[in-house]
Amino acid sequence: PPPPPTPKRVLSTVVSPRAMLSRAPRAMRGLALGARMMSKPSVAVLGSGPTAAAAKAAVGEWATVTDSANSAPYVLVVDGAPGSVKADAVVAVPTCADAAKLAAAVPTAKVVAVTAAPAVAAAAELASKAGVATSEVANVISWGSGFADISHATVGGKWALTITDSPLPSPAVTPEAEVEAAVSTIKALALGTDGAWVSMGVPAVGDFGTGTGVYYSVPVVCTPGDYKRVGGITLSPPVAAAMEASRASLAGA
Repeated sequence: PPPPPTPKRVLSTVVSPRAMLSRAPRAMRGLALGARMMSKPSVAVLGSGPTAAAAKAAVGEWATVTDSANSAPYVLVVDGAPGSVKADAVVAVPTCADAAKLAAAVPTAKVVAVTAAPAVAAAAELASKAGVATSEVANVISWGSGFADISHATVGGKWALTITDSPLPSPAVTPEAEVEAAVSTIKALALGTDGAWVSMGVPAVGDFGTGTGVYYSVPVVCTPGDYKRVGGITLSPPVAAAMEASRASLAGA
């Protein structure tokens, strides 16, 4: 009789448990990333003037803007008072005095002050002098109640003090700089800064000789919903003197 036919080789489509486990986290990471990319944080932008209107438009480019401060996780107060906010809200208000007042009223909220306008204006001035985009300027600091320090700034990868002499510039703070400062502060808190420095008024903890009991602007880095002070910054005598004068002013406010 003829020999029996040779069995055909069948390629298995069964995925082993090990392979399934190895693929699942990757798929889950992809889904999580897609969800993050599609979702926008909800930000209440409060104020009635032209600066507030411009801030609402700018925040609307990356967040869902609402007028309801008592339900939004992030609140930007451009002018006026915030009214009631969520107990765990992240709130940015116009001044260090405003921040101290709101923090005392809502101690569980994370409250900061918008103090970066002088740094924004100084960065724009440096970019203009160097002939580069403002995105190429980094590490301009706004200290205290808000004065710019370019001692640690870079412009196009070069030290800023190679193109200007004074570490303490006095640029004119325009309405555009005020809008950018307000928007960049709440954006940093909502989305994070990926290691980039931003300045905001936060509770003083004694670093840089700021004492305690006041809100004081320092450089920070942010992750969504939180911030961390930048440490290890050296201070030149002119900067240290200006910081002490600002501290004394805030302590007496």
